[in-house]
This record gives sequence, structure tokens and C-alpha cells, in this order.
Amino acid sequence: MEQPVLLTSVHVVDPQGPWHNQVVDVLLQGGQVADIGPSLKAPEALVLSADGSMVSPGWIDGQAHFREPGLETKEGMNSGLDAASRGGFTHVAVLPSTSPCVDHASAVRNTLALGAQAQVAGIPAEALALACLSEGGQGAQLAEMHDISEAGAVAFTDDTPLDRISLLQRALTYSKVHGKVVVDVPLDRDMNAGGLMHEGVYSTQMGLIGIPHEAETLRVSRDLDVLKYAGGRLHLATLTCAESVAMVREAKRAGLQVTCSTTAAHLMFCDEDLAGFVGTLRVSSPFRAKSDRDALREGVLDGTIDMVVSDHRPEDLEHHDVEFMLSPDGMATLPSAFSLALSGLKESASDSKAAVEALVSAMTQGPRNVLSLAPSHLEAGQKCDLTWFHPDMAHRSHGGTKGVNLPPLKEGQTGQVLGVFHANRSWTVQG
Repeated sequence: MEQPVLLTSVHVVDPQGPWHNQVVDVLLQGGQVADIGPSLKAPEALVLSADGSMVSPGWIDGQAHFREPGLETKEGMNSGLDAASRGGFTHVAVLPSTSPCVDHASAVRNTLALGAQAQVAGIPAEALALACLSEGGQGAQLAEMHDISEAGAVAFTDDTPLDRISLLQRALTYSKVHGKVVVDVPLDRDMNAGGLMHEGVYSTQMGLIGIPHEAETLRVSRDLDVLKYAGGRLHLATLTCAESVAMVREAKRAGLQVTCSTTAAHLMFCDEDLAGFVGTLRVSSPFRAKSDRDALREGVLDGTIDMVVSDHRPEDLEHHDVEFMLSPDGMATLPSAFSLALSGLKESASDSKAAVEALVSAMTQGPRNVLSLAPSHLEAGQKCDLTWFHPDMAHRSHGGTKGVNLPPLKEGQTGQVLGVFHANRSWTVQG
């Protein structure tokens, strides 16, 4: 981004920033926000404009799988960060469940080095390293959390449910020292083992083993009790149930240091959408009933749910093009995560403005709080880190990912990314 860029007449969405809800011009130059205000003049700048477009601090994806090392045929750091940039993200927290997994300090440094190579290649999005909580991600022996934290990990997760209470207890105790959040996926895999989707009317009609609400809610209750006892910082990843959201809401009111997330796709889809045996929609934790989906939306709108993540899990054609029963869990959601989440929230919000502000908060300030990152706002003199988008424009994917398991798009789906600007790197639809 050697040439200055002037974004004209953009609506600022930055609830805690000085320019929130104002329509201004934004001048970007030399990797910084050079100026903000009405009717800026910059004859040498590349002028970018789109009626009704908006700009916010750069979005952060709190959970994505880039498959490197081990399964680069499905995705790699470069293609993953490219897809993230095209999806509107300037930072991505990369899951550690690779082969080998990221369970020690040198593996964290390798993740960050791979991300730095992508930035040298001009890709705007930056990789943040998540690290395994346990050795080998096996849930038995605690990893060297202090050394891993010092190497640059932003949080700890095995990317799988923690079955051993003692491991969670010790991890939370140590989190009081290093300050990084401990992440659990609240799902009891032993309850209706082999379940393929939410247990309900549709699983019964399809003749499939279902995963009941209780597989999640029992673990949420357990984890909150352990947090009360041990202290520390706990994050509950990929909530799917109305009762789980209610429990977290109450725990926050009680003063516990707990945060939570759901995925963009969980704000759009429910178990009904699997009725045609749509293998792409097999995810873990599963899409649940409409009432649960509505509760997730309300949780984002009222701030109970801190992060909306992509949970990007790309697959190649060989593993994706199989019958429903053999379909791997997960979707390649980065290219459409914003649109999935926004379109879902619009269906439940009082108005489009409320949906946009809640989602931007859950992809900017929320992740920064959870991952202990410094605040970022749209201000003159600050490092360039912003996302340019249009909330009402019809959505189309900008691609970038190797994954073929892309989520199905619904009729009338809106929300379009127009560009990202991070330091001296950028990607735009008009560039």
C-alpha cells in the first residue's frame, strides 16, 4: 500500500472510538491513519468509495484451523490468511490441533514465523497463535504453559472437550499467573456417543443418533463450578444452546471471569437445515433448534456472547465429497463468516444498525478482551488496522481458501467485505 488511500463518505462503526456513527473520509498513508474528517483533500491518493459503506477497526477471528503443519493440501497459512483477508479479518487466532500440534514454545514460534512469511508476501491478515493446553493435545498432562505464553501464545485450547476436571482446575490456577485465557469446548462426547446432529424432531425423522442439549449444558455447569473454585480466566468455545447462554449470562452477573463464543454459522443455521442430509452442515458442536439459534442471536445482541468466530475448518474434495454419515465436521467459513453472522442477526435485531454494531463489537473489542490484545480504534495517527464493508450489499464470496466445503448461501443473504487495511498491506475489491 505505497500509494495513499482515501476512503470517502464511510460510516464509522467503532462504539468506543471518537468517530463512532459519523460519516467521514479516512486517509491512509504510510501504514497509518493519516487523517479523519469530512471532505478531506488528497490529490495523490487512490480514492475508494461505495455508497452506504462502513468502516470499523480490523476484525479478529478468534478461532480458525489452517491445517499447517500436517494437512497443507486442505489449507496452509498463506491460503488461510488470504481467505481471512478477503473475509474482512486483519487478525486470526490459529488453532493448535495440527500434526504435530502446537504444544510447546518452539511450535508457537513456528506458527508466528509462518504468519510473518505470509505478511512478507503482502497478505494483510496477521496470525495469532493459540497453543494446546495439554501435551500432545491429549488432555492428560498439562503443557508448559509459562514457556508457551512467553513464546507469544494468546490463549490455550486443545480444540476438543476437556474431560479431566483436574486438568481444567490446574490450567485455571496457572492462568492467574500468566494471564492468558483457558478455553474449553463444553461438549460431553460420551452422551449419545456417535451422535451426528442435534437430538430433536429432525434427527428422529432422519433416523440419526442425536446429540442432546445436556451434552453441552452439563459441561457448561461443570466448568463454571470449577471456575468458582479455582479462579482464573475461562472461555467457553462454540456455545450452541439457549440454556448455556443463560448460564454464562448469570455467571457474568455473579462476577466470574468467564467469556464465551459462538460461530457465525450458528447464527444462521439450525438443525432443520440438515433435513436433506446436507453433509456440509455437519459441525461440532452441532446446529440446534431454532429456539437455540434465536438465543444465540440474542446473546450476541446483548453482549453476553463475547466473540463470533469463523471456526474455519477447510476440507479437500476427497474428504468432502462423501455421504452424510462420513462427512467430516466443519465448514470453510472464512469467506462468508461476516455475511452468515450479519444476515442471521438481522432476522432477530430491532434494526440493521443494532445488528451491525453488535457483530462488529463481537469481532473487534470482544476478541481483544478475550485474547488480552491492546485496544484498537479508528483515530488519526494510529497504525492502519481497519475493515471496509457494506452491510446491505448482496453477498458473494471473495474466495482465497483451498477448502471446498463452503457453507450454502441463503437467498437474500447480505453483508459484503470491500477491503482490509493492515499496516502497509491491503486487499480491496477495487484494487
